[in-house]
Amino acid sequence: MKKRILILGVLLALIAILAMPMAAFASNTGTQNASTFAGTITIVGKTAASTAAVSTITFPAGLPDAIISNPSSDATGTGENTPQVVGSSSEPVVQLYNTSAGTLNVWLDITSWTGGAVVAENYKLVPTTTITVAAVDSVLSSDGTANTVDTTVSMDTLTYKALYLKATLGATAGLSGTSTLTILGES
Repeated sequence: MKKRILILGVLLALIAILAMPMAAFASNTGTQNASTFAGTITIVGKTAASTAAVSTITFPAGLPDAIISNPSSDATGTGENTPQVVGSSSEPVVQLYNTSAGTLNVWLDITSWTGGAVVAENYKLVPTTTITVAAVDSVLSSDGTANTVDTTVSMDTLTYKALYLKATLGATAGLSGTSTLTILGES
């Protein structure tokens, strides 16, 4: 009798385990195209005095709802396309370079993320001499949709600024998406 009760107990435990809902996690990814308007502010690699052009910023794959703060760019050259680092010894994802003949105020324009992979994106635009960026907390898009932001940062002619980006991935697994980030300069 005890043996039958033990077997019944084991079978019920096994059935309970198999009946539990299971979740499989697949990664979400995001790719952002980078462009400038009228060639006044150029998006370049992240190393000092870089001239390596950037056209794509890639956020690595992550679990649903993850915050991704280590994107990289497609800039070519030594150290240009390594992932962004936030914290001590910070490294931006890219730099902005003012090639115009005057001081410009920087605006960022983002298109809506496709596919629902990214539900929010933040930025930080700082002087290239800033060693520690503790947080990337200025809102670029609070809900993954198109937005234009006045950064309130100005750039003198022939100067650089460091741009940091952070994306929050959507709750659904296995998505990918794209967006375009355009840098606008206003005199």
